[in-house]
Amino acid sequence: MRRWIAAAVLLLALLCAGCGAEQAQEPVQELPEEPSFREGESVLLSLEAPLSDGRTLTLEAVGKELDEYMAGVREVRVYHGEMLLQTVSAREGIEKEWGEGGAEEFYDYTECWSPEETMTVLDLNFDGSTDFGLFSGPANNTIPYYYWTWDAETEQYRFACILQGAEVHSETKEVSAFHKGGFGGANYQTDYYQLDEEGILYLVRQERTIYGFAPNEDSDGGGTVETWVPREGVVIRPRPDDLWEEPDLTLIRRTVPLYEVDAQNRISYFLETWEPVDGELQLVSREPYSHEN
Repeated sequence: MRRWIAAAVLLLALLCAGCGAEQAQEPVQELPEEPSFREGESVLLSLEAPLSDGRTLTLEAVGKELDEYMAGVREVRVYHGEMLLQTVSAREGIEKEWGEGGAEEFYDYTECWSPEETMTVLDLNFDGSTDFGLFSGPANNTIPYYYWTWDAETEQYRFACILQGAEVHSETKEVSAFHKGGFGGANYQTDYYQLDEEGILYLVRQERTIYGFAPNEDSDGGGTVETWVPREGVVIRPRPDDLWEEPDLTLIRRTVPLYEVDAQNRISYFLETWEPVDGELQLVSREPYSHEN
């Protein structure tokens, strides 16, 4: 009888151990760590981020006053109600712009002259969900922003790109970025991007406005405007401001506002349009215009 009882107890123990083993194999969902603040940090800016499924997230830019002139963001905390969904590190954007290998503290914070301007929201990929950007730092140019877009499948923000002066054009499904370029920043460039099948931006054209292109250029005529497009087979993604390599782009149109003075000192204005013909840029039209309203 005792042996039977002992065997029963042993069998019950084995069954319980087996149940415990099965329970231990069940996957446990990992939640983001409880957020904490470093010394001097606080929530610099909080913005709402409506999603296409009807939910509204809250984005909190966490950082601190770096000095009397600058504030910096270390991370963006993404909340749905009281639940922390994700923590986005500003370091990801800083490394994309400047590369790795610098002093560790260089990657800790962005730099912005106002806490209220440290973060912005927009729909960068036209999917109806709110994306966000972080003000990267002061520049002698249009300010670059680090952008993250909402991924509905993973329910996470993922790093997208770096753009300067980004504007969203819903009617054409284009995103434009404006910056100065050329020698001494003499050119004003607007890049136009569209989305590929994977939802990633690629350059479709670049508009350059150049002043002082011709000796008799009409300075009040808006400058010489050139349209450049990527060469066939070349895919150009958004990237930090640099000098575009000419082999990547080809010139397809140039308009030049000009003035002419006749013997009686009368001024006439003409808009010349140049386009490629048989592989060479040639004058295709010359239309008069005036500054009269």
